[in-house]
Amino acid sequence: MKTMWKIFWGVGFVLIAVALILDALGILNGIIGPFGEVSIFALAISLLLLSYVISRIIRLKFEEIFVPLSFIFMLLEGNIAHLLGLEDPDIINNWLLFGCAVLLWIGFSILCSGIKRKNKKKSFEFIYNGGERGAHNSGNIGSSVKYINCESFRFESIENNFGHYTVHFDNVEKYEGGGVLEVENNFGSLTVNVPSEWNIKMDIDNSFGGTTVPNGGNANGPDITIKGDNNFGKVSVEYV
Repeated sequence: MKTMWKIFWGVGFVLIAVALILDALGILNGIIGPFGEVSIFALAISLLLLSYVISRIIRLKFEEIFVPLSFIFMLLEGNIAHLLGLEDPDIINNWLLFGCAVLLWIGFSILCSGIKRKNKKKSFEFIYNGGERGAHNSGNIGSSVKYINCESFRFESIENNFGHYTVHFDNVEKYEGGGVLEVENNFGSLTVNVPSEWNIKMDIDNSFGGTTVPNGGNANGPDITIKGDNNFGKVSVEYV
């Protein structure tokens, strides 16, 4: 499934780049429809954002659809006004719309966090035969710091929305390996500081975001798996 999405996004970006170049050269004209004339640029970006919205709905992450939907509305606002028969193409202030979208994101994230934690606890019991449970930690806007105790570290979940989140590890000399750090980074920056004696295994799915992984480490040292989703943000893993 993850490979399919990577192929989809890769092909999508290539097609949009080609369309924008042809549009800049005057080879492609705007498309005429019930919305009026839609520019190739606005249509291409809107379709890409709509694809992202659909991917979030498929993964049942409904709280993540409001911001991209607000961008789609901004791009097609004049066309929507034309469809509704409005003379003024400025239906709503863009900053007000974006602010409301952010508030909806945060509000739905808080409301859904309890349900997500319950579901994650069940998965912890299934993954670890000893019945050990991991903790779900979240940060919304601003800076957050999390220290993970390696003496009992088996599974930990981090969620960061519109902020900067930093993760450190304590009691590293007692870490035996096999731990899993699951991250979800949305419109923010997440930094994970890993001891240089450890071996990192990365499995991050990026959507409009970037991930940096350090070179080095100890291939024979205790391993840690860092997996999850990075959406419109940056995940940095650094050796310390």
